[in-house]
Amino acid sequence: MTEREICIMYREAKNQNTQIQILADLSSMSRIEIIKILVRNGETLPSRAINQLYKRLDALEAQISEREKEYREIVQALNGGKK
Repeated sequence: MTEREICIMYREAKNQNTQIQILADLSSMSRIEIIKILVRNGETLPSRAINQLYKRLDALEAQISEREKEYREIVQALNGGKK
């Protein structure tokens, strides 16, 4: 499936948010890859899809923060408690 075909199918979909996952399944790509193609080709994403991405970024940021904290604690332990 070409980028052009993906964009046409997306644009013509009744529910564009759902269509993103359908296109991912049909093309054996990830949802993120489909979103990259749509953005690269000037398509407007539904606000629901954008909000989902921001929520995922927030969750990832929280996980990264927790991992960084654990990392610092391990480094400090290996240094005998010295910073």
